[in-house]
Amino acid sequence: MASSTRFLIFVVAASLVASFARADLQYDFYNTSCPGVETLVRDALTEVFAADSTVRAGLLRLHFHDCFSEGPDYLVETGRRDGNVSMMADALSDLPPADGNVTVLTKVFAVKNLTMKDLVVLSGAHTLGVAHCPSFSYRVHNYTGVGDEDPSMEPEYAEGLNATCAPDNFASVVPLDTVTTNEFDLGYFQSVYAGKGLLGSDDALRHDSLTGAYVSLMNNASSLDTFFADFAVSMINMGRVGVLTGTDGEIRATCGIYVD
Repeated sequence: MASSTRFLIFVVAASLVASFARADLQYDFYNTSCPGVETLVRDALTEVFAADSTVRAGLLRLHFHDCFSEGPDYLVETGRRDGNVSMMADALSDLPPADGNVTVLTKVFAVKNLTMKDLVVLSGAHTLGVAHCPSFSYRVHNYTGVGDEDPSMEPEYAEGLNATCAPDNFASVVPLDTVTTNEFDLGYFQSVYAGKGLLGSDDALRHDSLTGAYVSLMNNASSLDTFFADFAVSMINMGRVGVLTGTDGEIRATCGIYVD
């Protein structure tokens, strides 16, 4: 681990400890206990991103499980604490399913007080990152259980996935965004619009009248500023889900440990 990253983790943990009694999420939460920490985090992450662009996708995913980061275009409310227990079963039941349709996805988001717009906007985070073959290979090998292919997929794209992901291939990965795999832009929505949404939940967005309208809008390059603004709002909304503050929860030293 780079020294700057280790220092970043130490500073974040220290500021969390010093601020344990404060009760609400807010901008500049650590301004008293650790002045300038948001700038420090941003500078450290910029250094990490330059060295390994794949970290960006992982950091976005971490926001679903609590993260500490100041994004490039919006202010992040900080002050969250970790829960006392992490259970894989909870993640499997609470996170949106990779093969879910819009009805299913909307219900999952509604439980967290997130709207259908939050659903389609936050799906745009798939402009970064990859998915392993088992999460989507059914779409090219056994869509309805009779060895068929999802007819809604763009044919050449489906052919490429078929060649990459054999039914017994559990290791290979495929980019979620077929247009610009390492850029945070509109490439994901352009992929979905063109019938190249990798996950079933991605493709589902274009088949619903409301989410499909947003996908269509984001297919236009002039909509980039709109997406960035919407994404900032939805990320803040998601950051307010299941908040533990004050003396609730804990400051977990090892985030990778879970309980079966």
